[in-house]
Amino acid sequence: MPSFSHSIDVSKPPSEVFPWLLEEDKVPQWTSDLERYDVDGALGVGTRVTQKLTLAGGLALAMEIVQYDPPSGAATAFETNGVKVESAYVLEPVGGGTRVTQTMEAKASGFTAKMLIPIVQGRLEGKLTGDLDRLKTLLEG
Repeated sequence: MPSFSHSIDVSKPPSEVFPWLLEEDKVPQWTSDLERYDVDGALGVGTRVTQKLTLAGGLALAMEIVQYDPPSGAATAFETNGVKVESAYVLEPVGGGTRVTQTMEAKASGFTAKMLIPIVQGRLEGKLTGDLDRLKTLLEG
């Protein structure tokens, strides 16, 4: 998957949106297929985050925060089954609200991983789009 990007506009300022991107008590409220979300320590570059998904029999992803710049953006990275993934959020002020853009980029090594990427890409794009739409509804509700 070369990359995927989706944006939403939320009628809240970046300072109110940013905490919802990584905080342990907030992420599960808008992220689908999430069984567990654990943050190991204070949020910042180098902090470890574990997501256990209900997909694929309970897939656990050990992520690291690789960018943390409140309230402008943040990024996480992880590697699983020969695929390196970076997911970044950019928050831009727009007319009293915030444009939230999530970009996900995956790089596969190995034949099997490269063959699986196109299969997973469509489902993942739909999931991420739905998750951001849920975040918007939650913040504006």
